[in-house]
Amino acid sequence: MKDLKKIISLTFYLSLYFLVFSITESNAQVKEMSAQDLTNASTAVFYGKCSKKTCNWDENHRIIYTYVTVVPEEYLKGNLGSEAVIAVPGGQVGDIIYEVSDMPVFTEGEEVMAFVRTNPAGKNLVTGAYQGKMKIDIDKKTGKKMVFGTGLGTETDVQKQGTSITRKPERQKLEDFIAKVRAYMKN
Repeated sequence: MKDLKKIISLTFYLSLYFLVFSITESNAQVKEMSAQDLTNASTAVFYGKCSKKTCNWDENHRIIYTYVTVVPEEYLKGNLGSEAVIAVPGGQVGDIIYEVSDMPVFTEGEEVMAFVRTNPAGKNLVTGAYQGKMKIDIDKKTGKKMVFGTGLGTETDVQKQGTSITRKPERQKLEDFIAKVRAYMKN
């Protein structure tokens, strides 16, 4: 009987331990950035169409990268050529899947607004992780191109709210968002 009580007690405490510690969430640390922060931190800012995706190991066979080729329609800042190749950590090679949290996902054929920085090794990476890739789609009602994922705060929002970024509407007309990015470059 004593052994049964010990087993029940141990089971209870182990269950309680796993319940408490499995509730804690583990999130990657991504610095929230405003559209102005993204613009300033980027080597290139452009919009265009994703034409190709390939996944390969890095030189040391430690990390898998998804290489996304985007054909820019227009550069707002910098120039990565007629085809911009962006390296996104994560992807699949054969049966091996390498996942990296908070990285953007590109789809062949989609139009995107991209904020890209070139690292010292020469790789073009998305600035601000998932924040630096925004989908462009056509609004069915107006027929205008809209940028989705623009719910980033502005510098004045950051100052008013301390360190938190106030979220704005999640979509804007492409032409309006381009005007904002160009205005950020003048400052």
